[in-house]
Amino acid sequence: MPITNRPDPTTQIKMINSYMLWALLAAEEVVGKQGMNAVLRDAKLERLIDNYPPDDLTVSAGYTFGEYASLNAALLTFFGRAGKSMALRVGRLSAKYGIEKQGAVFGLAALVASKFLPIPAQVKMGLETMQGGFRKIWKEIGTDVVLRVEDHGETVAYIDGSDPFSAGKVSDAPMGWIHVGALQEGLKWSTGKEFEIKQTACRSMGAAASVWEVSKTPKE
Repeated sequence: MPITNRPDPTTQIKMINSYMLWALLAAEEVVGKQGMNAVLRDAKLERLIDNYPPDDLTVSAGYTFGEYASLNAALLTFFGRAGKSMALRVGRLSAKYGIEKQGAVFGLAALVASKFLPIPAQVKMGLETMQGGFRKIWKEIGTDVVLRVEDHGETVAYIDGSDPFSAGKVSDAPMGWIHVGALQEGLKWSTGKEFEIKQTACRSMGAAASVWEVSKTPKE
């Protein structure tokens, strides 16, 4: 999966400290300390070695979507075929950090109440709640992120026009495996069920927005 760079204004969007930190902690748990340092060097993010950002909802550390995408790209390419499965695990672990620490921001109490709704409605509400939390957090730093949810019949689409996983990258395959894992974990928490999730469009492949299709029917 060759990944190269391209000019892209989304690379300059500031990354929230906590989201960069959780991705780093999750990746370190998956690949180990030595592996994490090697990934950071490959991503040209050596300044993060033993220097992770603080756990807060500011952008004081100065990291960007472009650097987050470089971390993602390094995880996908450094470990070869194992990169995708590692990225999925990183996504699930980082989502756990978010669920533990940002319940109020994301209105998780409302999601608990939504468990009385039909499963398709729970899926749609879960994705909308995630996006609402992201919008709120980035709006507080003066940035509008381009997010929406669409009903596609048998699936619900999570659409991101400023996708941090592929910012400034060119790839021959979708890059959003971390987000697949994060969505899976978020929906598992809110519904108690696992769902098939497939990325069907990626900005790294020339799409205007990255799209993840979430099945309305849980796995057996």
